[in-house]
Amino acid sequence: MILLRLSALSLLVLILCGCAEKKVIPEPVSPRESLMQQAAVYWDREDYAQSQELYQRLSRMPELSSRQQIIVEQRLGISAYYSHDHQTALTALDRWRQLDPPAARFWQWHEMYSSSLKHVEGKEAFHRYLSELVRDMDLDFKIREKAALTLAEFHFHRSRYPEAMSVLERIHALAATEEEQISLEESLGEFLEQFPAARLEKAIPFLDREKLNLYPLNVFFWSLYSIQLEDDPSLWEALWPKLSQLSRQGEFVDRARYLQELEDWLDKLGTPAAEIVLLLPLSGQFSSTGWKILRGAGIAHWESILNGSRVRVRVLNTDEQGWLETFQEMDSISIVGGPLSRDAWQQIVSSGLNRKKPFFTFLPSIEDEGISGWRFFTSPRDQVRSLIDKAVSDLGFTDFAIFYPEDDFGRTFAQIFWEEASSKGVRISGLQSYPGNEPQRWNSIVSSFLGVKSTDRPYLNPNPDFQAVFIPDSLYRVKGLIPQFFYFDQNQLVFMGPMLWSQAFSPDTLEQQYFSLSMTTGAWLAEHQTPGSSRLKSLMKDTLQGDPDLWVALGYDFVKFAAGLGTLPPAEEHDQVNELLSANRHMEWSMAPVYWCEQGRAYQNLHVFQMNRAGLSLADPEYISSLVLIREARKAHWMERLREKDEAEPERRAEQE
Repeated sequence: MILLRLSALSLLVLILCGCAEKKVIPEPVSPRESLMQQAAVYWDREDYAQSQELYQRLSRMPELSSRQQIIVEQRLGISAYYSHDHQTALTALDRWRQLDPPAARFWQWHEMYSSSLKHVEGKEAFHRYLSELVRDMDLDFKIREKAALTLAEFHFHRSRYPEAMSVLERIHALAATEEEQISLEESLGEFLEQFPAARLEKAIPFLDREKLNLYPLNVFFWSLYSIQLEDDPSLWEALWPKLSQLSRQGEFVDRARYLQELEDWLDKLGTPAAEIVLLLPLSGQFSSTGWKILRGAGIAHWESILNGSRVRVRVLNTDEQGWLETFQEMDSISIVGGPLSRDAWQQIVSSGLNRKKPFFTFLPSIEDEGISGWRFFTSPRDQVRSLIDKAVSDLGFTDFAIFYPEDDFGRTFAQIFWEEASSKGVRISGLQSYPGNEPQRWNSIVSSFLGVKSTDRPYLNPNPDFQAVFIPDSLYRVKGLIPQFFYFDQNQLVFMGPMLWSQAFSPDTLEQQYFSLSMTTGAWLAEHQTPGSSRLKSLMKDTLQGDPDLWVALGYDFVKFAAGLGTLPPAEEHDQVNELLSANRHMEWSMAPVYWCEQGRAYQNLHVFQMNRAGLSLADPEYISSLVLIREARKAHWMERLREKDEAEPERRAEQE
């Protein structure tokens, strides 16, 4: 029984053993595979020190497959790079490229290689390597772009700012498409955004401001101004003109981006106040004129503030030393009024400032008007044109004479009068010069000019074949000239003169008989009422400043004009400025209105005055025409009587004999 039980138990064990799973014995793993697995674990953990050690051991093992060699050298180079073992990194990266040439198609490989090269062989090798990348036209542009930016950053951190900009200029010139150029703009902007404004400002003295509108300086200064604004929004009024200029004039490929940024600033901070600068003589020979202009400007400024307009007015005394240097430091200027002297204007032109800011000079003429600057003052041509228009349109004159002094002023005006008369289709029937400083010769010159044949028998003298005489000289000398014409019985002629006459006119010192048929011009007449002049007079009265004159009106009108224009484009964009000016026709002027043609040349339709005992008044065509007819009739009657008398004289002598 016991034996039977043992046999059954043995049978059960055998059955159970037969049903149990058979144990699998794994194949042995090679040391190389085990090491690869361990290295991969450290690689995945980004434990680069351990992964470098293991991959370095693997790199020395024989019989690695091609795939394994690539992985080992790749991970060894990267691990060594992040472990700062640059010699090992340089060697491994180089082997990786040899085994897998496509590795060098990615910037990350070049970034690690060039950085390791700098640590192992020095900065010159680093610089040389990146420079070669920039020039390698076979490489993808993205690699060349990254190389250029890395090289520029290298220079920038060492305060070698011109070198940094030169690298960026070079890669920009090599960009073949707009997409590549836009990428450069974006990349440089992102690089500069990491710096505080103070760091970027250190570069300014070393940069070529003449290239402000070109890449990379356009992006540099845009980034600088934006960072400054982010730090201190109170700089908005000072930075707005600069950003506005760059947005229009900067040669950005993606201009829409910068315009949108400017719009965002405007929405956030509002439209800044226009800043006007007046360049006036305030302490020298012409200081009284400068102070009058300033008085009118002050009234206009006060009026604009009352009307809610945002405008600032600053003044520089051009009689003070260093005024030009002070002006050069003013960056937020919108418009400049002045200067009043030719010498000051020459200083401005010589310094090139007129190419940056729009200047409206208070000079009668400037070279390259509408390009080098603009005029906000009466010109000789304005004076001549206004006189001829009045004589032709209102008096019906067709023939003129020019009697001018032998100096630059006289010759200039004579030439302009001839040109304007020709353009109007009227004749110049007489032309004569005279020595202004030799009055003893004037009588004989006038006699010759009039074709006088006899002083004893004036009826034998021919009538002039002109109706008016233009004399471009000072009123002081003209007072001695016009009587010479009367001496030869030519009192029916209309004498016309430049604005000098009206400026020097005084009823108390004028012999009315000689000037009752005279016309001159001017931009201001106190008695002439317009909405603008009436407003100025009222404001002067309210502020107890007396009566205005031309210079006060000039300052008043200029500030109103400048405030109405706001911020103009920079002077270099003169075509845009000219377009805005030619459309500006809605201002209420206190003086004679100034307009601009499409080429930016100003013209002013001046008042034409006649001079009488009561003062200056607007020329009255009916009065002048009537007086001319009266004097012609009287002269004809007088000449006829003289003729009859002379003809009767022989008969009386015969009778007496």
